[in-house]
Amino acid sequence: MKKVSIIIPVYNMESCVESGIRCVTEQTYKNLEIIIIDDGSKDKSYLKCLAEADKDRRIAVFSKNNEGPGAARNFAIRKATGDYVYFFDIDDYLEKNAVETLVTAMERENVDLVACSFSMYDGEKVFRTINKTDGLKRTGDEARRDYLDQLFMYGEKGIQGAAWYKLYKMELIRKHNIRFPDLRKSQDDVFVARYVNYINGFYIVGDVLCRYTVNTYKRFWDKYRFDIFDTARGSTMYIKDIVCAWNEDNIEVRNRIFEDYFHKTFGSFCFLFNPNLKLSPKKRLERIKEITDIFIEDIPKDNFSVNHKVFKLMKKKSCKKIYFRIFLHVTRHKFD
Repeated sequence: MKKVSIIIPVYNMESCVESGIRCVTEQTYKNLEIIIIDDGSKDKSYLKCLAEADKDRRIAVFSKNNEGPGAARNFAIRKATGDYVYFFDIDDYLEKNAVETLVTAMERENVDLVACSFSMYDGEKVFRTINKTDGLKRTGDEARRDYLDQLFMYGEKGIQGAAWYKLYKMELIRKHNIRFPDLRKSQDDVFVARYVNYINGFYIVGDVLCRYTVNTYKRFWDKYRFDIFDTARGSTMYIKDIVCAWNEDNIEVRNRIFEDYFHKTFGSFCFLFNPNLKLSPKKRLERIKEITDIFIEDIPKDNFSVNHKVFKLMKKKSCKKIYFRIFLHVTRHKFD
């Protein structure tokens, strides 16, 4: 059995440590190394991870200064000795046969990437399931030549987006020095694009093998205590440079990337109302103006639009109206 490195960054998640690690250690695939990186937690996460390591010799725990999950994963990649790698978030859940199913598909289909279906959890219940196209197989050249179907994480054929519903080959990561970018947020989709740049093929398993815990506004605000627009813009520009190089004349691919940029920008507007940032209304409005100017300068000047009221207001640079709409949105949804 080839070894699978399961990489788990942890930051201030003490309530999830025991259950998260348990669903990894109980995998039916036994040849695992479980690398946990405590990313400078201020709660008892690190101590709880050490306690779990005492129960299972496959677990190794490291601690580092807080730099975000991407830097923690890069640290773990350097430590890993597995043939395959799976990136797990401590507040998510893996079905017991998840790793075995992914490895079996990887070896049977002779591909470099395997993705699976997943469900979304709000802390109380599963509210959405993303069912992928079972048995879909494409060569790397086919995927890169027309990446539109693969771009949307929540689509039936999507492989872009989060890192955690996929299995990767460590040999490919090492050979091409593939790493998460130096961004404190939105690193996953850049890593995936960098990896897809070199794959010989991918395969999709239709089974729902993992469950993703969606952040509420409060949890999101507590988790990220900095202005997130620069990370949203940075990840978009990385992905644009990689993916558009494969699809130079594909306007649909280009537009999908920039549509995602708009939604990330909308989220960064909402984040300005995070009480942890302690911004005055004047400072929020000034930042909305700055973000709007940057965004409008970045987007394509032709054949691009988003059917959203805030996008139309951004085109007009009606920043006070943007402020009001974002304020209403956050007020209505901050307890979601």
